[in-house]
Amino acid sequence: MDESAPYAYFEDVNWGLLRLWGNRTGKDVLDVGCGFATTSQFIQARGNRVIGIESNAEAVAVARTRIADVIEADLQNAPSLGKFDTIIFADVLEHLAWPVGILKKYADLLKPEGTIIVSLPNVGLWSVRLGLLFGRFRYQDSGVLDRTHLRFFTRRSAIEMLRSAGFRPVRRTYNPGLMRPFVPLAKRVLGRKEGDPAAILESKPYKLYLKTAYPVERGVARLWPGLLAFQMIFEASRA
Repeated sequence: MDESAPYAYFEDVNWGLLRLWGNRTGKDVLDVGCGFATTSQFIQARGNRVIGIESNAEAVAVARTRIADVIEADLQNAPSLGKFDTIIFADVLEHLAWPVGILKKYADLLKPEGTIIVSLPNVGLWSVRLGLLFGRFRYQDSGVLDRTHLRFFTRRSAIEMLRSAGFRPVRRTYNPGLMRPFVPLAKRVLGRKEGDPAAILESKPYKLYLKTAYPVERGVARLWPGLLAFQMIFEASRA
C-alpha cells in the first residue's frame, strides 16, 4: 500500500441505509459527505429533495450529475442551508477528529421533528477481531481499517457518541460483512478501468452477488450483527 497515493474513491451503494429510509417521500434531505451521491440519488428518485455537501472536487463533479444540488465545501463547517427533515452522515464521521462536535453543529439545521441517519463501519467485524488475535492491525485502502479513518466504532461506542451529541437512536439496521473483507481484492480485479469509480457496481460478478449471495449473507449476519455486520446504521432524533 502506497501511503503517499491519493485517496481512491470507489462507488458503493449503502443498501442498509436505503432499507432504513424505506418509502419516505417529500422530505428535505442533507447528505453530508455525499461522495458520488451513489446512495442519495436513490433517495432523490423516491421523491425527496436532496442537497449534498462534499469536499472532494472529483466526487462533486460526479454527484452534480445525480442529485439536484451539491455544494463543494469543508464538511466541518455547517453552511446555512435552511432546515431539513433528515441529515445523513454515511461513512463520514469516522474520518473526523471530533464527530460529536460535528453532529452538534449540524443539529441546528434540523427541523423540530427532524432526524439524523448515521452509517459507521463496525470495528468489531470478524475479520478485524481475527487479525487482532494474531497481532495484526493493518490499514487498507478501504473498509473498516481504511487508512483515512481517525475514529473506530463498535455498536456500543457508536450509541455513546450519538448520545453525547444530544441524540437518541430510534431505529437501526446494518450491512453484512461476511464477504466484505474480500472487497479490496475485488477492487483490484474488477476496478481496473482507470478513473471509473463505478467499475465494481457495473460488473457482472457484483450484480450476481447482489441477486444471489447478498440476501443469504444478510440473513446469516442477522444472527450476530456485532460480529458479522460491516456497517452499523442508526436513525436518531434529538434526545
